[in-house]
Amino acid sequence: MKNFDPAAVVGEHDKHRAPDAAGDLGSLLKKGSAQSSARYWLPFFINLLKISDIAVLLLAGFGGFFVRFGLDAKLSTAGHLFIYLSTLVIIVSLHCAQAYREREILSLNALLSKLGLGFFGGLSLIMIVGYLSGTLSEYSRVWVATSACAWFVLLLANRLILTRMIYRARMANMLDESIIIVGANERAELIVNAIKRNSHANIRVLGVFDDRVERGIPDTLRQHMLGSTCTMLDYIRTNPVDRVVVALPWLATERVEALLKKLRTVPVRIDLVPNNVVWQFPSINMERLAGVPVLTIANSRIGEQMGRLKRIEDLVISGILLALVSPVLAIIALAVKLDSPGPVIFKQRRHGFNNQEFEVWKFRSMKVDDCASGEVKQATRYDSRVTRVGGFLRRSSLDELPHFFNVLFGHMSIVGPRPHAIKHNLEFGAIISEYYARHNVKPGITGWAQVNGFRGETDTLDKMQRRVEHDLHYIEHWSLMLDMKILVMTAFSVWFHKTAY
Repeated sequence: MKNFDPAAVVGEHDKHRAPDAAGDLGSLLKKGSAQSSARYWLPFFINLLKISDIAVLLLAGFGGFFVRFGLDAKLSTAGHLFIYLSTLVIIVSLHCAQAYREREILSLNALLSKLGLGFFGGLSLIMIVGYLSGTLSEYSRVWVATSACAWFVLLLANRLILTRMIYRARMANMLDESIIIVGANERAELIVNAIKRNSHANIRVLGVFDDRVERGIPDTLRQHMLGSTCTMLDYIRTNPVDRVVVALPWLATERVEALLKKLRTVPVRIDLVPNNVVWQFPSINMERLAGVPVLTIANSRIGEQMGRLKRIEDLVISGILLALVSPVLAIIALAVKLDSPGPVIFKQRRHGFNNQEFEVWKFRSMKVDDCASGEVKQATRYDSRVTRVGGFLRRSSLDELPHFFNVLFGHMSIVGPRPHAIKHNLEFGAIISEYYARHNVKPGITGWAQVNGFRGETDTLDKMQRRVEHDLHYIEHWSLMLDMKILVMTAFSVWFHKTAY
């Protein structure tokens, strides 16, 4: 039976790869290319990045000291301890920021994003702990500043060099994952077409196996057939196969079980393609419930988001910020009172976790008659209801500072989907099918939608739909580091965004 050219399946980008495009790196590894694959080289690059990061952090720490005090200076035991502990903290912070994940190292943007998050998070922790413990004053500020700058520059250089190495490895097909598919059906056709569309997937489909070749096979798969499952094991043992994707229907239980028993005898990853109904969900997790395997298709992170870690984050951040801005709160309260008659704090019922109502607090930014009216209308540009002080507060988001009291009392979280007026919830909930999924966690002061441009007035259904999509993405992908990323992005965007008025 005729084999097919993998380049036709992977995509047009493979046709333009020159054999020697990897330069010295490709030449060095070309001899082992028959056995080489992504499963070997991606861990190699990750470990290389980790080792080089540790090396440059230590180098910058010692280098900063000798730049400040000269080559003849003697570094004390406390100085040695500072360098080693700082290196450890930054490496752990980079790990927490997922800077060493396989998916992240394949993208320069992801590498730089995770570097910024992990490095500045670790550096902030070093500075805060050093300041609170009083040990930071024992070290030269010039030394610490020089080392910190060198840390970042050298870590950045590591990633630029790694990106170049990965580019050359890609050109030499060293990072392509080789897969075979079992089952010549519509699911297999969907997988092949998806790989064709994604030119950066780094996946090479070697071919398709199926026992029942006499039945109808999709035309797009016919040229890719490699044979029946009887010859599949021999093929796997003589070719560099990384993964076997079983696309057979789950109703064929006995056939699938027999096939899986065969496949477990060869050293490849085995994947089962789920039923079509599962494909629509963005995140799927497998776990066991009393020993019974179940697929979690949504809301897998809700327990963590409503847990102690998230609550500690809220209490610590809101408590510190309220202590720091208490004079600002007093000044704003006085300005609101002098600017127009009425209460300083505006209160409104909103939906919170699980659609439970709570009272949200903000500095009043509108005339009291308009605030007290029964009509709920979103603020618009040049809105006549907004007071002079209120306009400044809304543009700078300072009107939302009382939200931190909502956080302290447990009504809200620092990060989460923004709470909307109940009237708006009823309107959009009747139109957008998954709208109320936003309320599966506590509402937040800022969120993933806001830092991605969906902040302020939602005057079209499309804007609200996009906001809901970003809110659900946050709920499904929540992590403590994602919260930190959103807080950093909020600090930058709040002053430059023009959609709040």
